[in-house]
Amino acid sequence: MRTELFPISQPARRCKAVQDVKIASKMDPRQWKRLRGLVIDAAAKFLNIQDRYEHQDPEMVRLFYQAIHATWPEVAAKYPNSWVLVWYLKIYLLKRVYRKRWSDKIARERAASQARQQPRRLRTASTNRSSVRQLDTGASQACVAMRTRRRATACDRPASPSEPETTAPPAMRCSPVIAPRHSGSSSSPASAHSHSIVPVQSSRAVFRFLDSITPSLVKLVPDFLSAGIYDQNHLEDFFAWPEKAQRNFLLKTSIGRMNALELGAMLIALNSRRRG
Repeated sequence: MRTELFPISQPARRCKAVQDVKIASKMDPRQWKRLRGLVIDAAAKFLNIQDRYEHQDPEMVRLFYQAIHATWPEVAAKYPNSWVLVWYLKIYLLKRVYRKRWSDKIARERAASQARQQPRRLRTASTNRSSVRQLDTGASQACVAMRTRRRATACDRPASPSEPETTAPPAMRCSPVIAPRHSGSSSSPASAHSHSIVPVQSSRAVFRFLDSITPSLVKLVPDFLSAGIYDQNHLEDFFAWPEKAQRNFLLKTSIGRMNALELGAMLIALNSRRRG
């Protein structure tokens, strides 16, 4: 764009196609190509390109516009409220949604057509094989249940008088899986439960970091621990991640636990730690 900028107001009629937005923006082909490239790259980085504009996360939309304005500030100066970005982004996302629906419909129709074209004889044979497989599975399960009942009955049956006195006690004739319950070994349920608990001391660094954010996000301590971030070393490794990787990690591990304000505060804190 030229140094002398004059604002181009938003048209009264809504632009329904990309060509309408291009004509209303009065951009030359080079500028329009640059705008399209910036919008497509930023949308892939910040937004869900498989959903409409109205269903996007407001915080991610704000980061999208912030990235565009930082790269090309003349857009905000020449187009009030960045209307050219808003309209082109809405049309771009809507076309992707429609294209996805069309491809899914074509795939379903192709699968249904292939199923109809399969000979009836092969379909009947396949159905018979699946029925026989189900019957065999049911019969094997019934046999296993019967053998289990017989073993339980044999364990509970008292010894007959004719048996010698050296017969093994009932506790030894039963399944050996029950034996560890009566032993004093370290494999008891209490000790197993204690081994599965993460020590509280390992979460102090995570707690201090999450508590330093405004607003405080100490509620995410269990999410960080379950994801494998226990101490300061793990935090330093997490701070060194790229911004996009950190954002994807937060969206996957803390989905439904943070609102847009808390997510933005977390990204700002991580950005400052990364630069520091």
